[in-house]
Amino acid sequence: MNPVRALVSRRLTKTDPASLFWLLPPLLAGLPHAAHQPLWLCLACGLLWVWRLGLALTGRAMPGTWVRVGLALAAVAMVIAQFGLFIGRNGGVPLLILLLFVKLLESDSARHQRFALLLAYFVALSVFLYDQSLPMAVYLLAVAWLITAGLAQLQPLARTDVRVQLLTAGRLLLTGAPLALALFLFFPRLQAPIWLLPSGEQVARTGLSDSMQPGDISRLILSGEIAFRASFTGPTPDSATLYWRGPILSRFDGRTWRTMADQGELRASVEGLGSPLTYTLTVEPHDRVWLFSLGLPATLPPGTRLLSGMQLTSPRPLTQRRRFELASHPRYRLGATEQELREALELPAGYNPRARALAEDWRHADTNPRRLLQRGLDLFRHDFAYTLEPPPLGVHSVDEFLFTTRRGFCEHYASAFVFLMRAAGVPARVVTGYLGGEVNPVDGHVVVRQSDAHAWGEVWLPDAGWVQADPTASVAPTRVQRGLTAALPAIEVPAALAGLHRPWFREVRHAWEALNNGWNQWVLGYNLDRQLRLLTELSPHLAGRAWQITVATLLAGLALMAWIAWRGSTRQERDEAAQLYARFTARLARLGMQRESTEGAQAFARRVAAARPDLAQAVGQISALYERARYAGDPGALSGLAVAMRHFRPGRRRPNAKAMAAE
Repeated sequence: MNPVRALVSRRLTKTDPASLFWLLPPLLAGLPHAAHQPLWLCLACGLLWVWRLGLALTGRAMPGTWVRVGLALAAVAMVIAQFGLFIGRNGGVPLLILLLFVKLLESDSARHQRFALLLAYFVALSVFLYDQSLPMAVYLLAVAWLITAGLAQLQPLARTDVRVQLLTAGRLLLTGAPLALALFLFFPRLQAPIWLLPSGEQVARTGLSDSMQPGDISRLILSGEIAFRASFTGPTPDSATLYWRGPILSRFDGRTWRTMADQGELRASVEGLGSPLTYTLTVEPHDRVWLFSLGLPATLPPGTRLLSGMQLTSPRPLTQRRRFELASHPRYRLGATEQELREALELPAGYNPRARALAEDWRHADTNPRRLLQRGLDLFRHDFAYTLEPPPLGVHSVDEFLFTTRRGFCEHYASAFVFLMRAAGVPARVVTGYLGGEVNPVDGHVVVRQSDAHAWGEVWLPDAGWVQADPTASVAPTRVQRGLTAALPAIEVPAALAGLHRPWFREVRHAWEALNNGWNQWVLGYNLDRQLRLLTELSPHLAGRAWQITVATLLAGLALMAWIAWRGSTRQERDEAAQLYARFTARLARLGMQRESTEGAQAFARRVAAARPDLAQAVGQISALYERARYAGDPGALSGLAVAMRHFRPGRRRPNAKAMAAE
């Protein structure tokens, strides 16, 4: 090909805006990716789409082959420069998006346009690699509907009326819905969702950390995002029982608390007391390994571990929503190793001398650990305030908090309390997690938000083991009983949290969250275990036969589609060109010239012309217009066929029987 000629393409005629409907679905398919892709990619795709729209509206020349090839190579080079590779989610999805919008500049024929729409299906599907929420699923279903309507509009002789194509696409999607549902229920489930592809990136999540210093949790509770949901088999426990245990912090450097040095399996003795609570935990992704439990897990969910400090963990960071079935003892007796006790008494030298002196005075007056524990809790019952806006603290943070500011959030109280206990000779550590939760009256789930994040103390008593001690309950008991917003001054309640508890909004929020939870539980959470349980409930003989059911479902679906296609082929064709030609052959049949079922239009025209030379010109014209309209998709030919049929009035002259027989 001449390179100069390749730069100049065919000119387009001005296009009817209704026929540009096919350009809308690719744009809508790529739109959700804007939240996950770099800015330059979004701008490039937007410019390419606007370029293609402008060419269609103005009838200007399409870019030539070398321009399109250059754009495609530039897309590959930019993706490699940004992501290193174009394999997997990180590079593959951006490359797919860019190539779709480059393909639009080649879409000057129905064949190319159909290919671009088929590519748009894959771009829309790739959104699920980032977001599987219910709103996004509804949006992408609408996009799939529009793509299907665009494909219907591009069929030969299809009407340009968008409403007709939308109805056609809707019928097609509804026809395929039963087969899709059957495949969803019975197709063998993978152990992990198919969208879990290696991404090479860590997604920043809101949640607890493996360290804590003053201000960390008070910033965290400004978020109303859901941390996890819990569904109890029996009655929901009261708020004072709902201490959701998370990371255990035992090392202190004078400013920051960090997790225990020993992160191995739990080696201390442990014993559950009383009846366990049975519940299901659905944890939102937080990109960490820890899980949450109400005290001592009586049974461990498959694949989880119980580490030192009785911390429940997953083998890998939670980068997707996970569902766990647990049974826990809220009351338990937990022992300690020598290493844990030594670490729970360590204090950095040179920090907080006044707090040390106070604790030593307590110890000189009474060495009983239980009474020292109570004395530490009683300290906070007077002249302390629970607030989200505590004054900043300096180097001796515990001293300044205890003797100067006396205003703080749960991390201030937990940190100061544990420091005092250690200074008094009582092993203690900080436990972080969540406290309480809101019961959704629609589905009965307990919804625990980031705003329910909490920190409390844990003290070692020789006769009882590790004992939970929450100093926040001393200064703000309503925090434990009624939640965060009830404990804070009204002026300090964050706007995001205040809005959550408005009566009119609460009912809407409960309904929406219950709907989302149902989507998470029954669609996203439909895993191999649930599939086997469903098959077992349907019939014990079906358990373990997912592959056989899938094959049977596919064969039944294919048979149904073949039957529908066969029925459609036996019916009279319903497009406009076929209807006009059927009227034409019917008129000739009334004159004794019957068209055979295997006879083509031109062969029939020659036979009619031989029998009725006076009709040869009209019959030849109508047959040619019919073939152009029916098979070449020529709108002008369709209009000409309609006009020709209005003027076609064959007389009653008897046809030449010999000529008809000879043909």
